[in-house]
Amino acid sequence: MNKTIIIGSRGSDLALWQAHFTREQLEALGYSVEIKVIKTQGDKIQHLSFDKLEGKGFFTKELEEALLDHSIDLAVHSHKDLPTVSAPGLSIAAVSYREDCSESLLLQPDSADPLLPLGLKKNAVVGTSSLRRKSQLLEIRPDLDIRELRGNVPTRVQKLHNQEYDAIVLASAGLNRLQLNLSPLIRNVLPPYQFIPAPAQGVLAYQIRETDERMREILKAIHHTEVAEAIYAERRILNQLDGGCQLPLGAWCESTPRGFRLWASLLPLDGSAFRRVYVESAQPELLAEKALQALRRRVSKQVYISREPEESPLFLKRMQQLGYTVTAINPIAYHTVEVPVIPYSEWIFFSSKRTVEHFFQQSLSIPSGTRLAALGSGTAAALRAEGYQPDFVGSDGATRDTALAFLEKARGQQVLFPVSSESLRTVQKTLEGQASVHEVVVYEPRPRKIQLDRQAEIFVFTSPASVTAFHESCGLPNGQYVSIGRTTSEALRALGLKYVHQTPFTTEEALSDLVSGL
Repeated sequence: MNKTIIIGSRGSDLALWQAHFTREQLEALGYSVEIKVIKTQGDKIQHLSFDKLEGKGFFTKELEEALLDHSIDLAVHSHKDLPTVSAPGLSIAAVSYREDCSESLLLQPDSADPLLPLGLKKNAVVGTSSLRRKSQLLEIRPDLDIRELRGNVPTRVQKLHNQEYDAIVLASAGLNRLQLNLSPLIRNVLPPYQFIPAPAQGVLAYQIRETDERMREILKAIHHTEVAEAIYAERRILNQLDGGCQLPLGAWCESTPRGFRLWASLLPLDGSAFRRVYVESAQPELLAEKALQALRRRVSKQVYISREPEESPLFLKRMQQLGYTVTAINPIAYHTVEVPVIPYSEWIFFSSKRTVEHFFQQSLSIPSGTRLAALGSGTAAALRAEGYQPDFVGSDGATRDTALAFLEKARGQQVLFPVSSESLRTVQKTLEGQASVHEVVVYEPRPRKIQLDRQAEIFVFTSPASVTAFHESCGLPNGQYVSIGRTTSEALRALGLKYVHQTPFTTEEALSDLVSGL
């Protein structure tokens, strides 16, 4: 008869969910399982913020001690709570699937402002005890008032219900697993490439005694190798920075058909500037090293971008904070094309910030009842700046997916596209035959001669037309080349460049992350 497996767990609702989930998996394999609840230092001390608690592993130490004295056979942890080096005599034998690793911003309905970043009103009070979350919140919204928030997930949500805060930030994984009643709160899910989660967020770690070969063999059946590969890179960065779970570090790695890509953010404890980077590699261990080099870099670089300063304020701000010198000159001049009348349509689809700019420069009015669509978050932000909340926002960097998603909304309807005279018409081509597509040209690009005062090391291009115009003015100097979008990359390669760094998304955030990682 098999010996009963004793699982050690904290007593919070979320920790018990994790323990019961693990027990169900093991029982399905035919094992007898019991759960033993153990209180940790982090559970007992509620009046101090996390960064004031001494040492590392204050949610795990007592569970590890129970393993070592054979009181339990298996400790189930939120992987993000674990120190990166196991206690002597213990090891991580397996990891779970990865739940949604994003963060969720929960807010009071009367604290919402969809026209501002994060959808939160000005000077809002936001609750979190995580230095990582605080650093990213203030990077996006310096006006926010960040205040301490302790307690388990239901307790934190209840504090928001009690109107102690305008908003709080919680891991989406915990909210998804507990299925709490959040009504009437608003939940804004923050994508992990925009608001970077903790290393290994959303993953369970199965810890055993190093010598327990029986448990190691049992856990092979519930181990997720692909998850282990991705979080290896995330936790490797944490380990090399000698950080505990309260180091203000975010790291998120995902696999792609070509290998792995990783986003990382860090607020250095030496008081230097907040940093975000994006790197790619075929090997997780190389990915971590590239990210570490970029996070630690203090040497400035010269960057050229094919936009005017006012066209990329966030990119310039982030680069200049890190000491980079940026030359922003657009090799193209854009001229508004007058539109005498707006044809009737049920939708107006804006495909770029520039189309928004040239459309509203003409004081064109949008007919009542017409719905607005934006290709991505940048275009949506431009519409909000004009006082309009889009009814549809596509996925950054996924134009084909956006077109298909929009088709489900607009099938059989009339859609108007404000465009340039050289529009690529990607979305329009997807809709043809299934919606009535109309276009109005609102601007046209014209090349202009430019001259660079200094030699750049990194050249950033934002459109195929800007590549052509720059090449005609300046040629292709030696350096690293960065592009936004597939067609811009193709334009650079057509001029003989073998390797081009392409942003994963078409936002200023994605662009600054990539350049910071080079």
